[in-house]
Amino acid sequence: MADPAAPVPGRSAAVVGTGTIHSPCSRWWTGRPGPAAGRTLVCLPYAGGGPQTYQGWETSLPAATSVLAVTPPGRGRRFAEPLCRDIPSLVEPLARELAAALDGPYTLFGHSLGATVAFELCREVRRIGFRPPASLVVSGRQAPDLPWTERPISGLPDADFTDALRDLGGTPEAVFGQPELMGLLMPSLRADFAIVESYRYLDEAPLDVPILALAGTRDQRATEDRMSGWARQTSASFTLRTVDGGHFFVDTEPVCVTGLLSAAL
Repeated sequence: MADPAAPVPGRSAAVVGTGTIHSPCSRWWTGRPGPAAGRTLVCLPYAGGGPQTYQGWETSLPAATSVLAVTPPGRGRRFAEPLCRDIPSLVEPLARELAAALDGPYTLFGHSLGATVAFELCREVRRIGFRPPASLVVSGRQAPDLPWTERPISGLPDADFTDALRDLGGTPEAVFGQPELMGLLMPSLRADFAIVESYRYLDEAPLDVPILALAGTRDQRATEDRMSGWARQTSASFTLRTVDGGHFFVDTEPVCVTGLLSAAL
């Protein structure tokens, strides 16, 4: 297996403020950034999700579009790494990695928890002085300044936490029937929901980045009305589109989602 830290032929590694050498290959994502003349779509997963959600998306997107599917610490090939339990511990290192790797234009996309992460990542990119994304696409998530009203579940006993996951949907029933697998997944699932529950919106200047919001027609947690508030987070354009489906329409309607993304890239 190739060393993931090895520089990509034809492209020089980048140096960030810590003095660490970085390259377009990174443990943070699956895929490679597009060339300077191309486009890169950076995809953030929902709670409990991973890069598998975005497999095959490149074939449905415009030519010369690369997909970087982010893998947070503590899952997949990063299973042994400490889990992130809050937004800053996730977006601060990721912003530096992206700044070191991206040569061309890029778009940030996130679904559910990933939408909040993408939004705060966009803010962090602004803080470190890296160029902003061409657009921010938020999917299946209420506007960040709205109060979170769902009951907290990250600290529930295992049986109650499992029941709560069933109620939320998105986890195949076959997974619940495998205790050993659930035991492996439980820490990262709890960590993701801890991020959701601990998130506190802080007021900052609106982003000078166009925002596209995608709402599921049957998603009761992120309705069109609750997603329309994303307009407050940009001084550029705002567009709200609907996708037929419930909360996990990103899995059930990938062709529709990638079609809407194609128009935004």
